[in-house]
Amino acid sequence: MPLAKHLEFQAFTLAEVLVAVALTVIFGVAAFATNERLLIALKNQKETTAASMMLQERMEKFRGFSYSNIADKTYVNTNVVQVKTTSEAALSNLSETITVSGYMNTGGTIRNYPSDGTTANKWVRNLTYPNGNQTDTNTSLAADNDLLKVDILLTWTSANGRSRTRDLAAVFGKGNIGP
Repeated sequence: MPLAKHLEFQAFTLAEVLVAVALTVIFGVAAFATNERLLIALKNQKETTAASMMLQERMEKFRGFSYSNIADKTYVNTNVVQVKTTSEAALSNLSETITVSGYMNTGGTIRNYPSDGTTANKWVRNLTYPNGNQTDTNTSLAADNDLLKVDILLTWTSANGRSRTRDLAAVFGKGNIGP
């Protein structure tokens, strides 16, 4: 009878298998976490782009108006504040503040609303007031000023829950000619 040959088997130990499984789990979790952060960053960039486009769209509206129309609270309310933009849908919990104030009075004095005590035409449009709410009124902007300043401020809640803002300002002169 021949002697039994001793066979050697090569295999992984339980400890090696557990280490390999742990490394695979850690890699998978890291990949998913990275993917989640990337998706949030992409959504934030989409929101920033939408906000910039919305600001540009609003300001282009004002650039197309005459000086007296920019100073007219009813005209601005009807043609800007109550009209939604094409890019605002991407902004969650959007609040828009539009302020038309005197920038330089007819005497040549530069103004600084609201710290100088002057009034302006100011609207806030948000979820509570989807068609806008006028919070400040000045009916003599065109007569009292040679230059008007238009400020547009956007505030929204981003994909990661933080509050974000963007703003844009422009100065308009009578006959669209500034000093």
